[in-house]
Amino acid sequence: MNRKSGYVRNATETIERACEHCEWHAVGDTHPELAKRYQDHLRDDHPSVWLRK
Repeated sequence: MNRKSGYVRNATETIERACEHCEWHAVGDTHPELAKRYQDHLRDDHPSVWLRK
């Protein structure tokens, strides 16, 4: 089962995250792992969004 963001509840569940600014999409096993990947993506591909004014 895939969840949109949030925490994994059991060993067979994954979470996914998509970017609101492009077609980037990722699936992960843990929320911290996926949050880091998403922040890395924002910093690399959308720096003005990542910096937040």
